[in-house]
Parts: sequence; C-alpha cells; structure tokens
Amino acid sequence: MPPQDDFFDIAKASVRRSMVLFASGALIGLAIAGYGLFTAKGTRSHAVPAEAAALVNQRQILRSDFMTQSQTQFEVPFEQTTHAQRMETLEAMIDEELMVQRGLEIDLPSYDPDVRNALVAGVELEVTADVLAQQPIPEELRRYYEQHKDRYSSEGVMQLRDLVAATQAKAAAAVEDLRDGRSLEAVITQFGLVDSGRLTDAGRVDTGDIFQFAVRAKLDDALYEAASSLPAGAVSSPVTQSDGVHLIVMIKHRFPVPQSFEEASNRVWTDVKKDAQTQVRAANLAYLRSRADIVVAPEYQH
Repeated sequence: MPPQDDFFDIAKASVRRSMVLFASGALIGLAIAGYGLFTAKGTRSHAVPAEAAALVNQRQILRSDFMTQSQTQFEVPFEQTTHAQRMETLEAMIDEELMVQRGLEIDLPSYDPDVRNALVAGVELEVTADVLAQQPIPEELRRYYEQHKDRYSSEGVMQLRDLVAATQAKAAAAVEDLRDGRSLEAVITQFGLVDSGRLTDAGRVDTGDIFQFAVRAKLDDALYEAASSLPAGAVSSPVTQSDGVHLIVMIKHRFPVPQSFEEASNRVWTDVKKDAQTQVRAANLAYLRSRADIVVAPEYQH
C-alpha cells in the first residue's frame, strides 16, 4: 500500500500541498499585478487636468480654447459670460469632440473628399505657419525683385479681333487688304471672315479692352504669339488652325511697362511669401515620402 500524502498535516512534508500553495501564490500575484496595471495613474483618469475644461475619452478640451469659443460665441469677455452660456459652449465643444473622434474611428478622411481637403489644408497651414509669421526684410525683398524683374510690369491691354477665313488664299488676301488700309468691315464682308469665338464675354464677341493675361488665357500659344507683339493697327500673318485660317487684327495695344521696385513692392512681398511656402511644402513632402512605404502599380511607375 503506497504511503499517504499528509496534505493537511503541516507537521509533515507534503509535495501536493507545496504545489497547491505555489500555484495559489502565483495566481494571487498575477491578480494583484493586473489590478495595479489597470488602475495605475495614467491609464485612465477621471480627474480633469488644470489646463483642461473637460476630458472626452481622455482627450482634453483646453480651457484656453473653451474661453476663446465662449467669447466668440457670445461676443463678450469671458468674465462676463453667464454660467448657462459657459455650459452651452462646453456642451457644444464636447459634442464636436465626440463627432471628431467618431469620424476618426470610422476612418472618415479615407473616403470623404471634404474631410481630406480640410486635413491637407490644416497640415499645410501648420507646416507653413513659421513662414507666414516671418516678415521679409527690405534687403531680401529688393534682392528678390532684382532676380525676377521680368515678373513685374504694369498689365498690358489689348483690343483685337481673332478672325477666321475658310481658306489660306482668302486669309492672305484679307491680310494684304487690311495692311493696305482698307476698312475692317469691308474686308470681313468681302472675304467672309468670322470671329473665332475664342475672345468672348458672356457668350458675345468681346470687342472692347481685354487685359493681356486674359487674352493669353483665351488664345492658344500660336495665336497669342502672333498677337503679343503686334502694335495698334497691325495685322498678323495667317495662322492655320484646325477650325480654319486665323488672322489677328490689333485695334489697340497698350504694352506692359516694367515697374520699379517701389511700384511692385506689394507684389514682391507676396511672391517672396509664396515662394517660401512652396519651398517649405516641398521639403515637408520630401520628408514624409522618405518615411513612407509607397508602392505604385507597374503601369504608373516612372
């Protein structure tokens, strides 16, 4: 008969009793550690930090934001707002935070274009905040002006007609008659010229003054090149296009006049800011790309 293990006799050694006590101690230790882990400070707090007006899922609504929004909403200093007004503002901010958190939870930025655009704009504003806050010194502005003088001139103005002939021969004959001083209307009638329809305003042919940048936007490269150097009273050589043979009749042309630094200073200041923002944005995107894992389909790879 095997010897009895005296489990309950503490005066005698018992292997079974030792194993049970060892296992019990381990379980109790794990339970204490788990309780400490999930109740320790910093895991979840119900105490609102001094700088916050409320916590929403552990996200702070800052007192400074709360005070600013209260003043903006009720158009009085914060000290003059009532308790009811403050509670109304705080409840609205809590609702807003809940909606923002829900939007992030369902990954709203991944498919809502408005949210994506707002995020992009917000990140770009954050990245360029320092640039926007800086004030270029006069020496920097003048140096930039000297490097980009060709940008700064008064705006040119044109009054012109873009006419189309059915054939090269008719266009050439019309150009010759116009250069000989024959009236525009007589030439239009004789050779059956029609306006191309490219220089229009509200659906009608614009025969008045047009800023040169607007002409540049409405005409293609070939036609704008033909028009840009024409003085008042001149006629371009025929330009063949898919819709016929064009000729440009320049009725009036006030050419752009280069501006001095003093005249262009406001535009220079704006351009310096824009260029600085562009450089910062490019550097930020390069940094983000260097950290990202981007995989492009084979047909779209460089």
